[in-house]
Amino acid sequence: MLVISPKSNVFPIPSTAFEAEVIEFCQSWNAGNEWFNFHTSGSTGQPKAIRIHRKQMMHSAQLTGEWLGLEAGDGALLCLPVKFIGGVMVVVRALVWDLQLIIVEPSNQPEIPQEIPIRMTSLVPPQLQYILQKESLLAPFKGAKGVLVGGAAISVEIENLAQKQDFPIFLTYGMTETVSHIAYRPISLEADDFLHPLPGVEVKLNEDACICVRSQVTNHSWIETNDLAELNEDQRFRILGRKDFVINSGGMKLIPSQIEKYIQAYFLEKGISSLSFVAGIPDELYGQKAVLFIESSEQIDFGDHLKHYLLQHLSSKQIPKSIICLPKFLFNSNGKLDSLKTVALYLQSSSKESHAHDKF
Repeated sequence: MLVISPKSNVFPIPSTAFEAEVIEFCQSWNAGNEWFNFHTSGSTGQPKAIRIHRKQMMHSAQLTGEWLGLEAGDGALLCLPVKFIGGVMVVVRALVWDLQLIIVEPSNQPEIPQEIPIRMTSLVPPQLQYILQKESLLAPFKGAKGVLVGGAAISVEIENLAQKQDFPIFLTYGMTETVSHIAYRPISLEADDFLHPLPGVEVKLNEDACICVRSQVTNHSWIETNDLAELNEDQRFRILGRKDFVINSGGMKLIPSQIEKYIQAYFLEKGISSLSFVAGIPDELYGQKAVLFIESSEQIDFGDHLKHYLLQHLSSKQIPKSIICLPKFLFNSNGKLDSLKTVALYLQSSSKESHAHDKF
């Protein structure tokens, strides 16, 4: 762990490559550099290079600071890689608001310092789940102004854990092109089902019902996403799933995330910790069929119990047609589950028949 005041431009000697990378960014920022290079996370394909101007990053940091009420000297925990926008914006917020930056090596099980109050941090879902499951790690967050989680959907288990906490935790929505989050949803204290845009952020739906974003951080240009959404008149919105992942099964469009949340709830109820996702694979009868993929080295047999549970919440056409267990899922360089590559590898595998149930 290393604690620095990044705005001062006086830095200790780094002891790790990550600390050196953070300090190098701070020095570049303090030197007045205007353009910074990043890569998108590659959630649905290869990461893309993108350049972001200093003014966009400053405006994003100002928005977050005003929203959370950040003040000079507040502790900001950094435990995300700074080559991605989610991590580097923690550093930029510290620079803009003169925060105390607490640098911890990126890990799904970060070492949380107990002696320093943490007022703000950005996490990915596995990190938040790890912290919330360990009572011994929660003390530094008791006075937090905002624990932000993003980068991927959160599970039912994380939501349940968050609702037990007495400090503010927010699911955030954004991407590299929007310079991190542009909207938030409270998942602790007064939890909400909808995302709230930050001040000055406009949202709309395009002809495919995907969310589009415009604000100062996008240089007042509309950014179109691949995220299907439900949008209210008051601009609050809910992400339904990615257009890329929609399964066209027998003429019916199925959104995997709407099925996955009930599978996660069943797993939680039964104490099953295996990772899982729903995806479409080619099928002669349906064109595509929905399949439940589970990360497990052994075949899991639910009998009819899972199907009966899902039928209480979903139509019969939304129920996955089969279950496929794979020893390991694939993840991209940002630590996100790469379901597209996992499915592609499965389809290429000559041994796939030994891991699949023909029927759900």
